[in-house]
Amino acid sequence: MNESSTYRFFSAWIITGLVLYLCGFFIAPSSKAQYLTLYIGLILPALYFSLWQSKRYFLSEGKVLLWLLMICLALYIPSLWVTGDVLDTLRKNLKGVIFVMSLALAVRHLYMHYPALSNCIPIILFVASLAALCLFYIALARDGILSDGNLGMGNLGDNPNETGLALSVGMLILSVNVIRQPRAAGFLVAIPFLVAIYLANSRSAMLGLAVTLPFAFFFERQQRKTAIAYLLACIIGAGVIIILMLQGTLDAEKLLSSRPTLWGEFLSHYSNFNFFWGSGLAGSVTVFSEVQGIKLEPHSLYFSLLLRGGLLAVALYVILITLAVRKHAYSNSTNSIWIYILLFGLITQGFEGVYPVRPPNSFWLYTWLPILMLIMNTNREHRPLHEQP
Repeated sequence: MNESSTYRFFSAWIITGLVLYLCGFFIAPSSKAQYLTLYIGLILPALYFSLWQSKRYFLSEGKVLLWLLMICLALYIPSLWVTGDVLDTLRKNLKGVIFVMSLALAVRHLYMHYPALSNCIPIILFVASLAALCLFYIALARDGILSDGNLGMGNLGDNPNETGLALSVGMLILSVNVIRQPRAAGFLVAIPFLVAIYLANSRSAMLGLAVTLPFAFFFERQQRKTAIAYLLACIIGAGVIIILMLQGTLDAEKLLSSRPTLWGEFLSHYSNFNFFWGSGLAGSVTVFSEVQGIKLEPHSLYFSLLLRGGLLAVALYVILITLAVRKHAYSNSTNSIWIYILLFGLITQGFEGVYPVRPPNSFWLYTWLPILMLIMNTNREHRPLHEQP
């Protein structure tokens, strides 16, 4: 079956936009430039495929893209109970749904028509992370070691913590390949990655790697029970630390960089907060912290879910993660890199991140991207013949 010239045009457009957007996590000249890549490279072709190819994209493969749309719309529903202009809030937050679905459709298209390229995405990300690593050391040579953490360049020059988190994804991809095929060169390349993450003073990144790397090692070595046992031990350890912080034995403010106080200020600011349905998906994601004297984001995906959508939003996100993990478990894929990146994201987003249905941000690298790469993975056995490689 030969596709129309229009279809081929939009196909090339959306794949080019997707690759540029993914590389932009590391080497875009600025965060704004990367966002523009998504706006220009994905939205219009995604609209074409959604309107003129809806049956192929939304009603095949278990209607997974349609289910994702339903979840995104459900996460968008808290826009209805904000205080203020509801219609304006609905209009503004609808962009978040469009952005997420545009990326989702691009990933779906990638798996449908370019399976070989989909397998190369981790390699592409790693090469981009290597370029970002080199730029990091150029910036280090120029600025010297900074007490608050060293920045990268371009898109990694906004926040040292984000610098460490992004470079950690490159470190994860490298580590998994070294586990599969141990080579001296791989170990040598890992050293500058670890040094850069340390110099970025990204504690959340170091915590995420400390949990994810051993899990990946056991999992790749087919020691699945050991991997799960290690993960359970980490969860139990985290629970014990939380209990000790609640009891006052451990200083939560110091350990969590004043995040508990910040979360308390958010709750004070949104007096209409309800535990079951939150305070609504308001337009602003920041409050002015009286303690720290600056405007700050919630610095936690989970707190943002609870604040904006209550247990409703938390439950929807848990469903989304469950779908991603189950899809991978039932697939024939032997490549688990997206599971590791997602695990890294779930750990670090306890201390970073904003509500998921928002305009694109750097946290999509280890939240939406691995989720979509797992959920949209096309079963080749049920793909039409003309779409098989």
